Amino acid sequence: MQPEPPAEPSPPQPPAAQPWPATAPVAAPRTGPPRPGVITAAAIVLIVFGVLIALFGLLFVLAGALFPAIRDSPELESQLGSVPASFGTFILVVGFILAAWGILQVVAAGFVLSRRTWARITAMILAILGALIGLATILPGEAGLTAVGATLSLLFVAGHGFAIWALASQGRWFTAPA
Repeated sequence: MQPEPPAEPSPPQPPAAQPWPATAPVAAPRTGPPRPGVITAAAIVLIVFGVLIALFGLLFVLAGALFPAIRDSPELESQLGSVPASFGTFILVVGFILAAWGILQVVAAGFVLSRRTWARITAMILAILGALIGLATILPGEAGLTAVGATLSLLFVAGHGFAIWALASQGRWFTAPA
């Protein structure tokens, strides 16, 4: 009897499939004291003002970008006289600064809700700047101060002042153990 030739090796089998976990792992929720209502209100105020500031900045960016096209229009020249071309660049830069300020304010306010100390400090600094700019806009110009302008400026100052107070008075919540 002849020995049987060895059987051909079978192709390797893939490893047995592992079942998917029933649920994805979820990060443990932060424990600690509940968020004070004034922190939530201050963050909402800062988010709303931040969005408005960013939109206003984008409007300035648009005006600065379009300034070369309207610079030589007779209507603008009759109202402002001769305007240098660099004025459009100035408007553009101011627009970018306002847009960045508004976006940073929204981001800081969002992280305030997540109990981040750096966001609290950043939001307070931006709110102080907002209140100071609001106070500066209350000062009457050559045309005087209108009731609408004064009301908007005071609203801007009051909203930022509230955010400053809320973030300054609730510091314990940010430093409480989680």
